[in-house]
Amino acid sequence: MHTDDIIQAVGSLQLFQFVMMSYVFGSQILMAWAMLMMSFAGTAPDWWCVPERDQSVSGTTVNYMNNVTSNFCPPSSNATCQFVYSQDRNTVTNEWDLVCERSVFRPLITSIQMGGVLIGAFFGGQSADLLGRKWTFYISLVLHAGFNLAAAFSTSWQMFAAMRFLIGSMIGSLLVVHYPYFLEFLGTKWRSISSACPVWVTGVCIFALSCWLRPDWSHQHIILAALHVPFFTGWFIIPESLRFLAVKRRLEEAEKVVDQMSRYNKRPKPSNTSQLLKEVADQEERQIASRKKYTYLDIYREWSICWKSLIVQFLWMCLSMVYYGISFGVGKLSGNLYLNIFLLSVVEVPSTVATFFLNNKLGRRWTSFAFFAIALTCSFGVAIAARTASVENQGVIINVLAMGTKVAVGGAWCSVQLMSTEIYPTVTRNLGYGACNTTARIGGIIAPFIFAMEGDDLLVPFVIVGSTMTACALLPPLLPETKGLPLPDSIGNNPRGHVPMKAPSEKENTKVQL
Repeated sequence: MHTDDIIQAVGSLQLFQFVMMSYVFGSQILMAWAMLMMSFAGTAPDWWCVPERDQSVSGTTVNYMNNVTSNFCPPSSNATCQFVYSQDRNTVTNEWDLVCERSVFRPLITSIQMGGVLIGAFFGGQSADLLGRKWTFYISLVLHAGFNLAAAFSTSWQMFAAMRFLIGSMIGSLLVVHYPYFLEFLGTKWRSISSACPVWVTGVCIFALSCWLRPDWSHQHIILAALHVPFFTGWFIIPESLRFLAVKRRLEEAEKVVDQMSRYNKRPKPSNTSQLLKEVADQEERQIASRKKYTYLDIYREWSICWKSLIVQFLWMCLSMVYYGISFGVGKLSGNLYLNIFLLSVVEVPSTVATFFLNNKLGRRWTSFAFFAIALTCSFGVAIAARTASVENQGVIINVLAMGTKVAVGGAWCSVQLMSTEIYPTVTRNLGYGACNTTARIGGIIAPFIFAMEGDDLLVPFVIVGSTMTACALLPPLLPETKGLPLPDSIGNNPRGHVPMKAPSEKENTKVQL
């Protein structure tokens, strides 16, 4: 817990933390854009099937394009036709004729992407705890930019699916490393701000605006790749995690990080910083004994942490399934596609910001429970409206309730994300967070198919969503509360028994001298 004392002494939320937020947490804009790319690229413009026998007749193609024949597949498998698309947007659907019997490839591509996120999350968590947070973060960021640029020049849907898998793997790695990386530089009081910053929402809103201005799937990949450039400059500014360096006994590097924080925040560092860092390293050595490195088995090895891991991983899986199911199924909502993408994201801002105050007031457990309760209420409301609301009002009611579900799920995820990070010690924090992200991608793989079933009927998808949220609401109260506790550094730490460093007064000569 000595690292918490050092951070508190040199500034727990000042200029240094805001610089870290800009470069590390700001990368969520890129992740959100890439993750939800298929919510635009996977949609189908209005299309018509013009029978080949009629194509030789002058003007037939134009006459055939009407509301009756729109989105109407050939009546038999033997019939052949030319697909004609509206010109309002260019997606992978009209790029490779992914309609009728080939329409299954659209959710398949999205699931392949989410499978990549799963693989990336698994290896990213291990890499961040072995190579370090900084190296893993920037290697993933560079590859993410390269894969997006390559995807823009795909020549077939198979090549595009392969590139989406690689993009997804880098998203998974970035998701795993960036959150703990930033969190490990915050003081105890301010940790909940990491889940309250609406950076992800901002990324989705910018993405919706970009799609509206440039509705072309290839151009969107190029624009996203170009947006990585400003973030690359952070390599020369932001340091490796102080906590990671301390537990790895890279004490000279760790002290240099403290010096950098002290300069940025204009706060003197403790004069016995070296001693405090050495105590962290010594404590870790005593814990690992003969073991040289941690693996994912360590978050299941002892029952005291195993049951917590299983609960938070189940919550992440369900949250991912619902969050991305609604996001990828946005094309089924009534109204303008780009406006719906924007609204489904911007409505999350109030709940995201509210989590900062609710997590500090109610605690992580009851904040999560409250949001899950709202989500299940709104989702069952959509299912009821799909059968009982009048045709004139049904679209508006369903849209509002669907957005309410998305808002609540986003708020619950922010709270669960924070709680999941705080229950693990530094030595396995990225492993635990990586395992949560890995199980979340199982939900993400399923998500595209939930809203692909039953055509445009939303009854079944939202009954599934409501049932899932009901199960989730029962679990957060079972977890231990982590509000106000310092982050443990080693397995076996007892945060509740830790006495935080007392700030020295001018007349006192304390152990930690400033």
